[in-house]
Amino acid sequence: MDFLTFALQEQIRARVTKTLKDGIQLNMSTEESKKFLRRHVNIRTNLVIMIIDINNSTQMSLTLPDFKFALILQTFAQEVSIVVSGYGGFVFKYEGDAVIVIFPAEYDEIKACKNALNCSTAILEILKKAINPVFKENELPEITVRTGLAYGSTLVVLYGKSLEKAHVDITGSSISLAAKIASIAKPNQVLVGELIYNIIADSKDKESDKIKFEEVRLDPIKWKYLSQSDPQSFYHVYQYLVN
Repeated sequence: MDFLTFALQEQIRARVTKTLKDGIQLNMSTEESKKFLRRHVNIRTNLVIMIIDINNSTQMSLTLPDFKFALILQTFAQEVSIVVSGYGGFVFKYEGDAVIVIFPAEYDEIKACKNALNCSTAILEILKKAINPVFKENELPEITVRTGLAYGSTLVVLYGKSLEKAHVDITGSSISLAAKIASIAKPNQVLVGELIYNIIADSKDKESDKIKFEEVRLDPIKWKYLSQSDPQSFYHVYQYLVN
């Protein structure tokens, strides 16, 4: 599926080129996600969580000059942030080579799941058609990413007295599973947890019928997480088949 018009592709390429030359172009902030979470302090809210990280970044950190590696991380995070905002998501945290994203699902879990899937696809397309070509032109290594998505009820916790100033965080199985799922993804592969698969599969609209998944065979010795719907079986993971 094509998300990029030629004009948008050229716009992104120009911004990436300028970022590599002059430094990051945006003030990237997690404040919008914090505003959302502060409305749900000490209660649970349904979220789709996406964790996307750069594959093989450790090797890059060992072989590239620090300023070049930093530029790669900054450019990647900048472009992911822009895409995320276009799909109703919020950047929750920048963590090393990873971006952690939340998609609120308290009112429409189907829409949140679709937004997260479409967002992951758009990021892959932007990598292929805009970011990597500019990296190559500037003698930087092209990058691939690993993406993990999970859905669930997440507890919002405030660490401090002031609602406005204290640190706010999330905890629960969904963020842990999203991290585990991302860690087993192959380069440029999007993997999703079983609840996202079930939500899309149970949806009756025509758009959902076009979304295709394939179950991933996992090593039971290494993957020991139990299914949330059937404690007698392992947690299922599916590959999102990007068109």
